[in-house]
Amino acid sequence: MKKLILFFFLFSISKGFAQSRIIEKRSVAKLFELSKTLQNKALWFQEMPQYNHDSSDYYFKKSRALLKTNPSKYNEELATSYLQQNNVLQIYNSYHSMDSIALVGWSYLKKIPENKQNKFLEYNYLINWSFIKQELGEKKNALKLFSSALLLSKDFKTPELLAKVMKDKGTFYERCHLEEEQNLAYSYLSKSRSYYEKKGIENNALELFPIYKSLVGYFDFYSKDSVCHYSNQIELLLKHIQKPQNHAWYYVTSGRDLVTYPLKGDTIISPKQYDKGKNNIIKALVILEKYKINHNNVKPYAYGILADLYLNEKKYDLAISNYKKSKEGYLFMKNRKGVIDMTSFIAKAYNQKGDLVNALAQYKYYFEEALIYTKEQNERGLRENELQIDLLKQDKKLIEKQNLQTIFIIAILIGLLLLAWSYWNYNLKQKSNIKLAELNNDLESKNILLDSKNAENELLLREIHHRVKNNLEIVSSLLALQSSQIDDPNTKDAMTESQNRVNSIGIVHQKLYQGTNLGAVEMKDYFLNLTESILDSFGVEQRVVLKLAMENLDLDIDTAVPLGLIVNELLTNSVKYAFPDDAKGIITIKLHKHENILHLEVSDNGVGKSGVTYGTGFGGQLVSLLTQQLNGTMTEESQNGTTIIFDFKMKAA
Repeated sequence: MKKLILFFFLFSISKGFAQSRIIEKRSVAKLFELSKTLQNKALWFQEMPQYNHDSSDYYFKKSRALLKTNPSKYNEELATSYLQQNNVLQIYNSYHSMDSIALVGWSYLKKIPENKQNKFLEYNYLINWSFIKQELGEKKNALKLFSSALLLSKDFKTPELLAKVMKDKGTFYERCHLEEEQNLAYSYLSKSRSYYEKKGIENNALELFPIYKSLVGYFDFYSKDSVCHYSNQIELLLKHIQKPQNHAWYYVTSGRDLVTYPLKGDTIISPKQYDKGKNNIIKALVILEKYKINHNNVKPYAYGILADLYLNEKKYDLAISNYKKSKEGYLFMKNRKGVIDMTSFIAKAYNQKGDLVNALAQYKYYFEEALIYTKEQNERGLRENELQIDLLKQDKKLIEKQNLQTIFIIAILIGLLLLAWSYWNYNLKQKSNIKLAELNNDLESKNILLDSKNAENELLLREIHHRVKNNLEIVSSLLALQSSQIDDPNTKDAMTESQNRVNSIGIVHQKLYQGTNLGAVEMKDYFLNLTESILDSFGVEQRVVLKLAMENLDLDIDTAVPLGLIVNELLTNSVKYAFPDDAKGIITIKLHKHENILHLEVSDNGVGKSGVTYGTGFGGQLVSLLTQQLNGTMTEESQNGTTIIFDFKMKAA
């Protein structure tokens, strides 16, 4: 009887435990289901017309709070939730906030046991995070994350996964804004675009949007017709996309293009086209204001373009107001470059309005901040390069060490091979293949680092030229402001000439950062821009014709700058003295190189009045000094006008 009672007691306890486990499983399943419902609600609030960032954020947090009651079981779900909230395509938070969110999500991702790791989720996380780092200007960290993602993608085999990898590669490379990466970007973007278009744009709109967006950026350098085509493709996609940020981006960029470039077949921008472009920019701002989207660079960018339009319309107060809104937006986003650029535009607007006091105050602030920013950027770039060089050195030592180990292992394997060839042959081949794969991976990583270093150096050099050109523009603007307060015509002319000298140097740096060759300036294009600027500054472009009798010729910056200053002085002299009483005339510039001699001629068909070469003025002295600097000789002829001839001995390459 006692045994029977004991049996029933134990049976009831075991049944109770079993029921408890069933209840616990049901409870866990119910918790996960509720969390999923809350997460879907969060995603629902990311789309129009119900878009509400605060509500989306609220439901994401509630969903994760349930999952965090048992984080070891839901690490993957938690990481997925952070990624969905932090997607760069639906950006709401600032990039600094997104970087912090990514770090939290990554901590959950790395807690997933190795046998349960989701490589595709990890890949998506690294790609998204690399884009965030790119936007923050952390190029080295962006490259590291991107490289890690690519290593994971080597195991992807399905057409869908391969198309996504090509899309991500194309988007990343296009964002680098360097010539070599652009061509690579186009190849990947074209292949991924073809795949998703064949699958149907209705179901792949979110995949195609960044592809078309990147293609618009790519063709902006090459073909306005292609820009128009892919912009129209984006407009078609918007019917299937309910993300307000995507709509706002489209209206801003299409509006910008409409007010900047004539339509195909037109030579000018029609009033109808201009109004449509302006309305598109306003439409973008309406969307951003309606949904209270402030943590987004699109908004200050839109205000900046709208301000440009008002400035061109001479509506100075509206221009200044919108420039200030743009500046406030960039401040909110902690975008220092945007803040600095908007300050210069505010100064320009005040200057054109005639408010010189505020213009000078804004220029002063801009000049000071631009110098600090440029210095910090340069120092940061140098530090990153130093770190990269150290990394390469460590990598080289590691490869050398691995090579020694490999040689030692091969020697042992050869000995084993001689002892038992038939038994060990297969194993040796397998090990050799593994070693070769490791070496290939090491070499590939090293090549990525070297390519990255070269790309960063080139980008840094472009940024330096860009900043020098901007700073020279500030000096030119300050001279213009000072000139506007001077009544004496001789002093005013001297200020204008000084402006032109500064501009001649600025154009060189502009050509360098815009061109494909950072070490040389194409002189024909440079002279064309320089001379047009000079003729415009004296208001004689309608009566003085310029002729450039020269082929395309690339010269280094140490030669291009003095040549530009010489041509500036001679052209200024011709404009002032060769064509009195508003007479019409022709100025011809010839430049060619034969072996190591550079031959320059500047001639006019004016009255033949001289004053540059033998005068005692600053211009004449400057030409003489620059001629000596370039190891040249100068002669003058006064038949049917004035011709100044130079022969410079170039240093052997």
